[in-house]
Amino acid sequence: MNRLLWILAIAQFLAMQVWFNFSAVMPIVETEWGLSPTQSGIIVSFFHIGYVAAVFFYSFLSDKYNPKYSFMYGAALAGVSGILFVFFAEGFTSALLLRFLSGVGIAGIYVPGMKIVAQIAAPRERGAAMGIYVGSLVVGSGFSLLVSGLLINLVGWQGVIFITSSSALIAAGMIYFSHIPADFQIQGNRLSFALLKRVLTKKNLLVNISYTGHCWELYAMWAWIGPFMVYYFASSGVDNSIGLGNLTASVVIMVGGLATFAGGKLSDKFGRLKIINVFIWISIACSLVIGWLVAAPLWLLLPVVFIYGFAIIADSPIYNTSLTEIADEDVVGTSLGIQSVMGFSATIFSPVLFGVLLDFYHWGAAFTVLGLLTFITPVCIWLLKRSISTKDINIE
Repeated sequence: MNRLLWILAIAQFLAMQVWFNFSAVMPIVETEWGLSPTQSGIIVSFFHIGYVAAVFFYSFLSDKYNPKYSFMYGAALAGVSGILFVFFAEGFTSALLLRFLSGVGIAGIYVPGMKIVAQIAAPRERGAAMGIYVGSLVVGSGFSLLVSGLLINLVGWQGVIFITSSSALIAAGMIYFSHIPADFQIQGNRLSFALLKRVLTKKNLLVNISYTGHCWELYAMWAWIGPFMVYYFASSGVDNSIGLGNLTASVVIMVGGLATFAGGKLSDKFGRLKIINVFIWISIACSLVIGWLVAAPLWLLLPVVFIYGFAIIADSPIYNTSLTEIADEDVVGTSLGIQSVMGFSATIFSPVLFGVLLDFYHWGAAFTVLGLLTFITPVCIWLLKRSISTKDINIE
């Protein structure tokens, strides 16, 4: 189990650098192409539109066919579309199309990989295993900001996109040569109304709506934390504000790699919903505060930013793990796909709304609205606690 888990985690780390490589170069591209924050937010959202458009299709297939192939072809598409972005993107419209294709590619990676992890990990270790897998997504996503911070002055924005996109092709090769049995616990379910009824139970929906609120906050924060830190350092008169801002943001995101393992491990010990509640309330509090600290001294801002980066992702694997324990075993892939569609549908709109609020108001207003709309998550967790029974594995 451990060897296959780490192969999946490393491959996902490499592929997920595509996720935020546009955000990593956003301040430069905005200036070069004359984009507004609203247009940049739309480009970010088109990646999520591509993801949502494809993720249920991939997830349904992972219940019928070896999920290895969804992972492999998805990583290849993400890498190729990123490299095409370097050579052919020249403005708003072309960026929309190519980021959409990158989203379609990334959709083939995360959920099929989760299905494999859920099946190879024992229930008492599943939270920690899922935490490692989700952590690789977090560190991989943040690593593209680190690459930008270190190399953008040497290779330009095109070089940053090329390097991070090429890593997705390496991931595709790793999965191609990995040993995942061809008959890996495949189910024969057909897409039907009866199947949807089985995956859309009340408890499943409450977990999924909770996850949707979490994704609303998380992915807008991740998309904009780099530009926020760049703005902070630029307004403070710091030289190389782009490099320093992206380096700071990359660490803020990548600290989540530890957070997901910690959150998953704590949920194994104390129960899924208790740990979700701890971290969602901390992240909401940070959303309500952080944007108003744009003129604060660095010693005050940095602790809030890093607490934010840890708390906002620590609960992420717990929603996935909870669903694998509540859903029927033969529809886990499809159930995770529904969860992903619901969660990432919110991420289509939150980066755009953030950009619009930033255009017309202030960083404080943008982050505050992000936090206020995340209150749906603790409400659903409260409702879920009222509806569960002792038969639900470790869910309390």
